[in-house]
Amino acid sequence: MALLLSALFVCVSFCTVNGQIQVPYVPGITPYNLPGRVTASTFSLKMPLCYFNQTLTGCTAAQCEIWLVVARNATAQTLFDAIKGNILNTNVNSYQNAFTNPGTFFLTKVGTQQSFVCDEPTTVQVFRVGSDTTCTALSPTCNGPLPPNADLRVKYVLIDPIISKKVEVESQWSQPILLTQVKTQQSIDEGFGKRSGAMIVITVILTCLTAMLLFGLITAVILPYCGVNRGKQEITAPTSLGSLRVKRYNTHNVHSPTTSTAVTNPNI
Repeated sequence: MALLLSALFVCVSFCTVNGQIQVPYVPGITPYNLPGRVTASTFSLKMPLCYFNQTLTGCTAAQCEIWLVVARNATAQTLFDAIKGNILNTNVNSYQNAFTNPGTFFLTKVGTQQSFVCDEPTTVQVFRVGSDTTCTALSPTCNGPLPPNADLRVKYVLIDPIISKKVEVESQWSQPILLTQVKTQQSIDEGFGKRSGAMIVITVILTCLTAMLLFGLITAVILPYCGVNRGKQEITAPTSLGSLRVKRYNTHNVHSPTTSTAVTNPNI
């Protein structure tokens, strides 16, 4: 019921600005807590369901196209608003030229009109701006990565590609969308004073564990070589005849007397 009342409110709230129908819709970042809602080169937008379902005379719901205008700043907003009543030349206002100077924008296709009806969505529907990393010069309207630290503004527009080839219906401009700031390596302070207490404790523990591991490794390598000659015992193998005892004896021709013997010379 609430969805029908919302649709009725939208139907009676259309207004015409410079020949284009403007719907009361402000694009914004998806409220769902999705990973990477805003990154350094992308962001996820809510889909404009139930706002672009009015019937046009120039094209059918399967032909009318919903596009997203991505403007770099307020200057680019003003430029688009000045030419939106003309036939849009996507080759001039291409993705490749969008960020070469401050006052530029580009358009990228989101889908056809029939994709934004008032049916209750069964899944989370978002449009991720900047998700196409394969952009080339042959695809001027590709949804390419956005420049780091960019401050962007976006709006949804409905274009009649059959007859007028102009913007027929548009949303309002979004609030400025600031991408995640990217720090340069030179701007990162690596001083010891900038480190947290937990980081210091972890660093000290890892250093001590590394030193202990290194000491244990050195000990395990050196210790076997230090005790290689210790604990050796001479082992006598038993014979098949049992213990063999050999008497000690001395031969007379090599025996040296232990005491001297005096010999009397008979001639003296």
